[in-house]
Amino acid sequence: MVSEHRCGVVALLGRPNSGKSTLLNTLIGEKVAITSARAQTTRGRQLGVLTRPGFQILFHDTPGVHRGQARFNLAMTDAALAAAEDADLRLVLLDARAEWDTPEERLSELPPPLLLLRTKCDLGEATPIHHPDRFLACLSLSARTGQGVEPLVERIVDLLPAGPALYPEDYLTDAPLRFLAAEQIREVVFEQYEDEIPYGVAVEVEDYQEGDGEVRIRANLLVERDSQKGIVVGQGGRMLKAVGIESRRRLGERLGTLVHLNLWVKLDKNWTKRTRRARQLGYL
Repeated sequence: MVSEHRCGVVALLGRPNSGKSTLLNTLIGEKVAITSARAQTTRGRQLGVLTRPGFQILFHDTPGVHRGQARFNLAMTDAALAAAEDADLRLVLLDARAEWDTPEERLSELPPPLLLLRTKCDLGEATPIHHPDRFLACLSLSARTGQGVEPLVERIVDLLPAGPALYPEDYLTDAPLRFLAAEQIREVVFEQYEDEIPYGVAVEVEDYQEGDGEVRIRANLLVERDSQKGIVVGQGGRMLKAVGIESRRRLGERLGTLVHLNLWVKLDKNWTKRTRRARQLGYL
């Protein structure tokens, strides 16, 4: 490690489901970003701050970069590339079992400096690829097991500019608790529902109150089509109840307190096609 204090912004970029959010949580040591086996879970820039003696790294988790042409998908890809422009260093994550499709890969447009990370290396032998020479290095790691994570941190620090810390030592993220609560509920939605339903659901916390050793949350599950309301609620309210029970449990563990959670399903017509609305929800 270098002797002078280093501080800088590092963007985590990659295709959907390449392991960006899992890596962020592993690096920070706390769950600051939701994860899911489904692709395209992340909807916006998520800050995670890693502070150790001699350096502070500001990681930006970003939505997956892909070729989808729907307005919301294009906006998320643009948001990811915009985060890359503001970074001192860009980490491009690629599943170790995937190939690098250079002619069609929008990630090829990124400016240096760049590191290529072959992720999920614990799941099988890496697929040999010919990656662009613009990458400073190609590193392998597994965020799930921790393999290769510390060498990555050391390499990042060597590449960051000298500068003082921008956040207090115990600071992990700039996301307010209200947003983190909404994201925790959305994580459960991704797990509980099948097909395309999770992608059409947004979570908006209407009320968040702390006091007397408990937290009270009122949140809406917003659907973009009226036909989705019945599916989200489920027969006799079964699905909505299941989402509420599991969300309440996870929020209680995360916040370390008793959580009272009230969930409602509301129509917010075509919210994914309204960029301004998606931005209000914190997704862009």
